[in-house]
Amino acid sequence: MKRIKVLHVHTLPVISGSGINTFLTMKGLDRNKYEVDLACAPGGTLIDRVKEEGLGFFPINHFRQKISPLHDLLALFELTRLMRQKRYDIVHTHNSKAGFIGRLAAKIAGIPIIVHTIHGFAFHEYERPPRRVLFILLERLAARLCDKLITISEPLKEWGLRLKIGRPEKYVTIYSGIEAEKFKINININEKKGELGISSEEKVIGVVAKLWEGKGHKTILEAAPQVIKEIPNVKFLFVGEGYLRNRLEKQVRKMGLSNKVIFTGFRTDIPEITATFDLALLVSLFEGMGRVLLEAMVLGKPVVATKVGGIVDVVRDGETGILVPPGDADALAKAIVTILKDEKLARRMGEAGKKRIDERFTARTMVKKISEVYEELIESTDEHRWKQISHS
Repeated sequence: MKRIKVLHVHTLPVISGSGINTFLTMKGLDRNKYEVDLACAPGGTLIDRVKEEGLGFFPINHFRQKISPLHDLLALFELTRLMRQKRYDIVHTHNSKAGFIGRLAAKIAGIPIIVHTIHGFAFHEYERPPRRVLFILLERLAARLCDKLITISEPLKEWGLRLKIGRPEKYVTIYSGIEAEKFKINININEKKGELGISSEEKVIGVVAKLWEGKGHKTILEAAPQVIKEIPNVKFLFVGEGYLRNRLEKQVRKMGLSNKVIFTGFRTDIPEITATFDLALLVSLFEGMGRVLLEAMVLGKPVVATKVGGIVDVVRDGETGILVPPGDADALAKAIVTILKDEKLARRMGEAGKKRIDERFTARTMVKKISEVYEELIESTDEHRWKQISHS
């Protein structure tokens, strides 16, 4: 029986929330039924993971994160040519840039089934109005080019519908799953803390996030002096890489916090590092879901996060952690101090978070539901169009 050919299109080759979601989907699909490839910009860790799993990869050399008319047009040509040559049955796009260009290329190439996962929108409440309007219009147009829109949280789906991006019947919510078993580990925490430059007595406030504007690192640094005043034996651990690193390190030095803030850069040992946390933070200005919160919760860590986007689907305020307004350093400091000064509360929230991680949030369930979407679309796709593209 001929395998169904699926192409996943992702903008950048980085291990981010959307990158891990894409990789786990590709990895989890039944190899006896699906032949799965990735198309994205070259030269990153996501590609290494894909190749290690024996999955196909095709570089899109003109993919750029920012809008670039010339490169975007050339990326469209690259993708259209690839799709026509490989004759894919399904194209599944991710991110705003790859989502728009990928869906347009798939439509031009005559791909029978086009699916898009919304991990978050390129616009948000803090965006300049002209740019925000442009991105909303582009998302509305792109939604007309695909057969299904997958959102990784219910609030994200509600946001899209509120902005008239796609029809309700096109939407399905499939939570971005984690490999929970990889986080159920036993390690020597003091040894790991020592490796990171943290003493066994110090409390660890962990932040696993790209060093980008939208992740709220600036707010964390604004809250840090208040936290340190109340809890002197504390370290902030910034795990991740990004274009803001130099600026944030400069801010840390200027604030005299170099002995309190550690930048680890990109790490592959996230489960082990997360195990050292006394508290996990995710204070994004906007967020599709916040899978790093799930990873902390499965390890029994209390969390503090912002009340934005899909985070409210993950964190139960006052039960598994505390939710604060985005950009509010005072509220953030107060929430951190409240949890770290009350060991019983921290333990209770950690246990509640562990119980909250059920089948909805596993990679296995995510892949199963995505497979069901594919199968439903295959069954409903026009028989002539399917045969023409897939079985000629």
